Amino acid sequence: MKNRLTETQIEYVLFHLKQHTHLSDELLNCFRFGLKENVGTKQVVFPLSEVELAPVTIDFASDDILVLFPIEKNKNVYSLKNDSLIFNHDFLKSAFYLLSSYQELESSYVDDMGRFKYEGSIQKKYDFVTKPLVNYYFEIIIQGLEEFSKIHKIEFKRKRLFKDFGFMLTHDVDRVDYFHWRETVYKWMQVIGLKTKHYDKKRLLKAAIDSILPTFFPGYKADPWWNFKSLRKIERKLGLKSVWYFLNRDGSAHDAKYMLEERRIKDLIIDLQAQHCEVGLHGSIKTATSSEVLTKAKNRLQRISGKEITGTRQHFLKFLYPQTLHHQQKSGLKYDTTMGFAEHEGFRNSYCYPFHPFDHEKQEMMEIWEMPLSVMDTTLFGYRELEYAEMTSAVEQLIKEVNRFGGLFVLLWHNCNFDEYQYPGINEFYQELLSRISSYRPESCTGVDVLKQLN
Repeated sequence: MKNRLTETQIEYVLFHLKQHTHLSDELLNCFRFGLKENVGTKQVVFPLSEVELAPVTIDFASDDILVLFPIEKNKNVYSLKNDSLIFNHDFLKSAFYLLSSYQELESSYVDDMGRFKYEGSIQKKYDFVTKPLVNYYFEIIIQGLEEFSKIHKIEFKRKRLFKDFGFMLTHDVDRVDYFHWRETVYKWMQVIGLKTKHYDKKRLLKAAIDSILPTFFPGYKADPWWNFKSLRKIERKLGLKSVWYFLNRDGSAHDAKYMLEERRIKDLIIDLQAQHCEVGLHGSIKTATSSEVLTKAKNRLQRISGKEITGTRQHFLKFLYPQTLHHQQKSGLKYDTTMGFAEHEGFRNSYCYPFHPFDHEKQEMMEIWEMPLSVMDTTLFGYRELEYAEMTSAVEQLIKEVNRFGGLFVLLWHNCNFDEYQYPGINEFYQELLSRISSYRPESCTGVDVLKQLN
């Protein structure tokens, strides 16, 4: 990204800056972009970089902050000269690069599903995936503007989305029947070596044996995947709402193994909504590349739930930028919460607030909101293979960052990831994790709640 930001790109960044502070007309009239020489009085100067990515580390509030597009060697983030505020680095371009997913445009780092890989990201290269750099850039700008406004007696107000932080607890409902002949046969195929084992063979053999009777005699034993009442009991005890994204079926090998029209699924959806939870769409593999398939799935779930379906998350986090967003927007969905790295917890766009994605082809801000995914369960114990204590530490590290800025923390936990054979102690750990998160006193919210607050 060599060229300086355009007027449209600058406006895109300023739109999101306004989530953190009120920019009055009097203050905006002082803004100058690209000028660093012959600075007059009462001006706020944002220098615009015309060079490629050249990250340097600066110190800000005792934190090491990586600036992607530095202007000079000056370690100070800004200077005050002739009653004017001059930023010493291009924080606008640095923010735009990350927030707009610029790095994903022509990246060759994609997996076999076409997903952008953490391995090829700038977050991985410079090790800042757990730090929301865009929030830090905005804080630098805001501190400078606050000091400038005080000098010139301009009214200045800060804003936070949440008093502490928002906690959006979400569940993707992929599968609901642990004791099903399909699952039991698959376990035995793993035992005899026809399928890849994912955990210790001794525990796998016990799981396969213990599945036989419940598979052939429904109700013989409580199904660990039909666990909605128990999960909600835990959440209610902690005063938490949750969002449940139901997966549709459209002929893909990775579709849901249940039908949305089943009476038990309909009753479940109605019950969750009665508890003030949100029901959203977990878009199948095909929905990521087809607005027609996506719209059909959304309308189908809408008929069953009796309420407008507002939010979505793509199955397997399969997400093509920006095509999938266009399909979601065209279908009438208001927000997506897919954009996180499957391989690592943290901030894919280096921002812990909801944001509007940017369409680079049309050079415009999109209408749909993105609620950035902070942590996915399978990232922690699947991709990263962390121990429980390490998982808790990883989550708390992110919460402290989100809490610092009054942002949104989005956790994804699948209802079908409570298999005690595969993950001994997982149920107890999940309860402890939610208790630990709740101890930070977040505001529990759904995607619909966040949209109302944004509007």
